[in-house]
Amino acid sequence: MSTLEQKIDDEEAQSERTGYVPDPLSNPQECTNLDVIPINNSGVLDVNGLYPTLFCYGRGAPEDQSRPIEIKFKEHIRYLLSYNDRRFETNHSFIFVVFNLLQRRDACFHAQLIATKPYFHASANEIQSINSKDIEMALDNNSKRKYNTESNSALNKLLQHIKTIGGRVMGSAYSRTALRTRIHALIFNQGLPSIFLTLNPADIHSPVALYFAGVQLNLDKIQNEQLMDTYKRAEIIASHPVATAKFFHLLITNILDAVIMGGVLGPIKAYF
Repeated sequence: MSTLEQKIDDEEAQSERTGYVPDPLSNPQECTNLDVIPINNSGVLDVNGLYPTLFCYGRGAPEDQSRPIEIKFKEHIRYLLSYNDRRFETNHSFIFVVFNLLQRRDACFHAQLIATKPYFHASANEIQSINSKDIEMALDNNSKRKYNTESNSALNKLLQHIKTIGGRVMGSAYSRTALRTRIHALIFNQGLPSIFLTLNPADIHSPVALYFAGVQLNLDKIQNEQLMDTYKRAEIIASHPVATAKFFHLLITNILDAVIMGGVLGPIKAYF
């Protein structure tokens, strides 16, 4: 079960919470504070109510507990983004909301894993001793380029844990740092690369990207008057992120197959 997923009427769900605070969603009607609005499990991820124009009949949202067959969240989102009418793809906020949700789940999941490690328990008390003044002083020293990681060991340990968790969260700055570490490890193991290529596909100038975005083009016989002006192409590409990702994946995969993996360069030891 993924992090933040809720179980209904499951005895194991309550047994897993042994030693933790009571589940606030277990009985939403029991509330003595009149200023608090009770919520239930469905309120954790209510995309039906958030996007009434996308889920017109109030059904079909991810992780619907009434669905007889469980569908993984990522698989369901991938299915929604592949709709023929492209209403999920072209929505201005849907793809950002679900991406942020996936990021949060990754962060919570790996934070939970780290919290079970012995080294985290050893430094937990020291991390709890950090106060707002320590953080303010570190930010001030960092702006003046005077920050020293050895000046505050507790804050340094906190940053190390954040870096470890962030390295597993897709799209984060720490994930790019983790990729750089993997590149350094590959160089240490295999030596310096013989060829270094930087590929930056220009999607707004590609007829294939426009074709994936729904523009009617004959890829075997492309005419200049069919490609429109640069601003119009950029507008189409920006409003069809799934088509852009599909174009990027297709182009990079073909380049790897034709050039790197047993292609014109012959057998290779490794690539990244």
